Amino acid sequence: MSLRVNFDESHGEQFSVFNCRGLAYVLDKLKVISFRIISGPITIDKIGSEDVLFLGGPTKKFFDFEIKTIRYFVSKGKFLIVTCPIPIPFDFTLNQLIQEFGMIFQHNMLHDQRHNLNGAAYFPLIKRFQKNLITRDLKEIVYSGCTIKPISPDVQVLAISDEHAEPPSAPIIATSMSGHVICIGGSTIFQDDKRYGIKAKNNIRLVANIFRTIIQQKEMSIEEQKVVKPVKRKPLNPKKAKKQIEKLANDAITNLEKLSVDIDTLFNDVFNLIKSQQFSKAEEILRFQYPNFKKAIENSYGELMERVNALNEQVDKSVDLFTLVKELTDQVLVTESETLSKLDMIRFNLINQISKEKLRHTS
Repeated sequence: MSLRVNFDESHGEQFSVFNCRGLAYVLDKLKVISFRIISGPITIDKIGSEDVLFLGGPTKKFFDFEIKTIRYFVSKGKFLIVTCPIPIPFDFTLNQLIQEFGMIFQHNMLHDQRHNLNGAAYFPLIKRFQKNLITRDLKEIVYSGCTIKPISPDVQVLAISDEHAEPPSAPIIATSMSGHVICIGGSTIFQDDKRYGIKAKNNIRLVANIFRTIIQQKEMSIEEQKVVKPVKRKPLNPKKAKKQIEKLANDAITNLEKLSVDIDTLFNDVFNLIKSQQFSKAEEILRFQYPNFKKAIENSYGELMERVNALNEQVDKSVDLFTLVKELTDQVLVTESETLSKLDMIRFNLINQISKEKLRHTS
């Protein structure tokens, strides 16, 4: 069974397999089937059937619901490869995505005055690798990009800068989610430039190792599934499945609308406390209630998609349930995003109002 990779091109990606001949050559040799997402946003019906989502240095903003979709995609055992765009854009939302998986791209540019490509300090030579299938047989790669900050113990660092580099001994390649998320702080490793691209040093071996490792993990997962023989059941009627999802979607939207009303109540309660100069109590309520509301809102889409996925396993394999219910799930995504935006806006306004009133009463 071939590996299926979706290359996103809807977020201003700096590269894709469709404009990198060296990368296309590697994937062809590994019998990888490549697809492209030309127009956004990223939704589950666009990526749900593939094995890997590849984000090759995206420079445009990701919507909150796209981040949730990608997080859900990975939670279903799929793979995500992300490279950081260089230079890092001003309106940079990629960290909002990868911090879901325990990492952050640092706003820096790794450089090494001692170990570099022909005196080019911003093209350091990387020789320090942790033992892993992805780093197998690597001796030296040419790198250009930022460093990565792990923010979760789940993260496994695979390559770090030299101790004399700036910053020293800093991660540049890391994985999380048991190897299902792979982050690289730069994109040049995949590109065609003969000096520092895919053909430089062991760069092509690293690229091939990444996809070989994913193929191996996918094959192992398939073998594990074969061990447990599924109980044969009559396929669920797609119309019945859609009806169930329609009810769940309507319930989710109703719940989000109720949360929206509750957010209005929160605003009024906190605003009244501010008017009565009870600033500490206003701050305490806002600090306590905000994460509770945020969690309740964000659970809506995830819970719905869990159910869609379960029902998709029950319908006939010839039926694409994700596409069939796309309009319903998109309605929940939009409502969730709007409710979350409303919560953030109200929180921002209340915090500003508290600061202004505090200042006014102390001056």
